[in-house]
This record gives sequence, structure tokens and C-alpha cells, in this order.
Amino acid sequence: MEHNTTIGIDVSDKTSKICMMTKINGERRIIDEATVKTSREGFSKYLADKDHSIPVVFETGTHCRWMRDLIARDLHFKVYVANPAKLPTITQSNTKNDRNDARELARIALADPEMLHPVHLREEDYQTMIRYAKARDAAMGVRTKLTNMIRGFGKSMGFRIESCTPEKFVDLDRSEWPSELRNVVLPLVKVLKETNAVIKKYEKMIRNLARKSPFKEKVERVQEIYGVGDIIGPVFVAVIGGDLSRFRVARDIGPVLGFTPKQDQSGTIDKQLHETKAGDKLMRRLLVEGANVIMKENARDTDLKLKGYRICMRGGKITKAKAKIAVARALAVTMTALLMKPDMKYVPLSERAEREFAWLREEEARRQQAKAGKPNMA
Repeated sequence: MEHNTTIGIDVSDKTSKICMMTKINGERRIIDEATVKTSREGFSKYLADKDHSIPVVFETGTHCRWMRDLIARDLHFKVYVANPAKLPTITQSNTKNDRNDARELARIALADPEMLHPVHLREEDYQTMIRYAKARDAAMGVRTKLTNMIRGFGKSMGFRIESCTPEKFVDLDRSEWPSELRNVVLPLVKVLKETNAVIKKYEKMIRNLARKSPFKEKVERVQEIYGVGDIIGPVFVAVIGGDLSRFRVARDIGPVLGFTPKQDQSGTIDKQLHETKAGDKLMRRLLVEGANVIMKENARDTDLKLKGYRICMRGGKITKAKAKIAVARALAVTMTALLMKPDMKYVPLSERAEREFAWLREEEARRQQAKAGKPNMA
């Protein structure tokens, strides 16, 4: 959609630069420039006498959510929330400053708003779930760091602490630990106990929110998949928000979560590049954790497990890592498909996959026999 006038806002923490630009006979002209406080009062005062048909543009950031609610819902302006990662004319400019950034946002919106790569912002319920998950993740990071530090202290004293899960670390018998180690780490162990309690509290908050609208039915739907538990399911539903209309097919979730490779093609040259790793980092990590569960040797056979099993059968050093990424992406696609088609019956293991599992395991057994030099009894 083309516009004749736009308002670009470069948002800083305390003050923001605003540029109103118009297009007259093909020429772009600046109508007004201002500096306002980055607050509800500051933006409301500036926009009070402006035409509501003029779109307002700003980038994603700390303030973008409440600004969207204020300007779009309360003040009734059309809002574009630009993706700064897709705007090299701003991020890589040699004359980058707040005033020029506001001008550039207004200029791009005048040319073509799609060039802003507008971002879909989640509703508050979904964002609350994301906050719970990120707070839990931060606490888990603290626990991992402290646990590794304590183990490192022990190794430096010639003592190796027995292996266990992070949750059980605080319950280990410390009577045989060197007294020097106990004296140093006892305060840290107390912090670990408190951190465990914080993690459990956030997990409870996530489960409680997942039982309410708009999560309940969607979370129960994706949890039909083996490997999708009390954390992956609710967080996935929150990450994609309630708007599935932006996905033409379920596979469109791959680029959103950064599970597709970058492209650099020119003429006959087509480079093979790594994944974009765009989107939510926490969600990608949770999906890989789900892939780990799905691909465990003692996990039940599913179509998703077969996808990873095929890749692992190729052999090589990095096939297992590639298999996890492939299964993580397939897991996201499957969850999206179930949400897009709530009446579709989910079949974890198809008959074809069951036959292929049997054949692949026979092949693996033959390979192991040949490797060990044993005769093939088949």
C-alpha cells in the first residue's frame, strides 16, 4: 500500500527523534521534525493533531510493544513495526544517527512499506508466556554456571564430583568432599537450592498459564506429539502467537525460526551456507532439546525419529548434529500443521515408517557384524 505522507520514529531510551515526510509530484519533502520524550505522554502530545490516516513507523526494540498499543489502539494510527535486521540502509549507514534513522524510516515507508519487513508482535497473553520461559531460562543459566564452577573448583583440588542431573546436584553427599572445597562452595550450594526453587516456580507458572485460554486447546493439540512436554508446547504456541494466517503452509515456520540455510547465489555460483538462525533463540534451543528426546535410543518409534535415524545412518562426524537440527525443524513443522488443521488425526508412526525402521535396523545390524568380522547369519 502506498502512502503520500509517513511519520518515522527513531526510538531511544529517553528521547525519540520524529520525522514527518510527504511526497509531492514524486519528490520527498520533510514537513516536520521533532524530539519528544519516549513516553506515552510524549508521543500522545505530538500525534494529537496529526491526521490518523498517516502511518507511523518505528523499529522493534524494548519500547515497541507499548508503543504499538498506544499508537495503533489508543490513538488509532496505522503502525508499521520495522525489522532492523532487514534494513542495512539504517544499520550499516556511514552517517548513522537518530535524526537520519527517523528520516530513513519515513522514506522507506513512502516508497514501499513491505521494504520495512514489518514484524508481527504477539498479544500480551502470549508475551507473558515468553517472559516466563525466558526468566526460567535465565535461572537455568545461573544454575549451570554455578554447577560448572563448583566442579571446576573440585578438579583444581584433585577431586572429581560425581555426575548427576543439574536438579540433583544440591542433594549430593558432600561428606567426602575435601574440607577446603566445602568451605568455598557451601554458600554457592545455598544459592543453587534457591535457584532450583525459582526454576520450579516458573515451570509451575508456565503450566498454570498453559491451562487457560488462549493456550489450553492449542497446547493439548501439540502435546499429542511425543517429545513435546510442559515447556516446549506452551512456548511454541506463544512464539507463533495466535495468528496462523501468516503461514501459507506448515513448512513456512522453518524460515521464521531460522531453520533454513542462508542464500548467496549469483549466476552459476550458489554457496552452501549455514542456517539463518533468525527468530526466537530460546524456541530453537527448546526444539533441539525436543529432538534429543525424540532421537533417544529407548524413545518410541515415530516418523520424526525416523527422519533423524535416516541421517545418522549415513555415518560421519556431524551427522548426529545434522539429524537433531532436521528433527527439530520437522517437529516445528508438525506442530504448526496440527494447529492449522485441528480436526486432522495425528498418526505418530505410519505403517511405511514402521517397515523402514525394521529395514534400517537390519542394515545397521549387518553393518555392525561386518565391522566386527562376524559372519552374516541373515
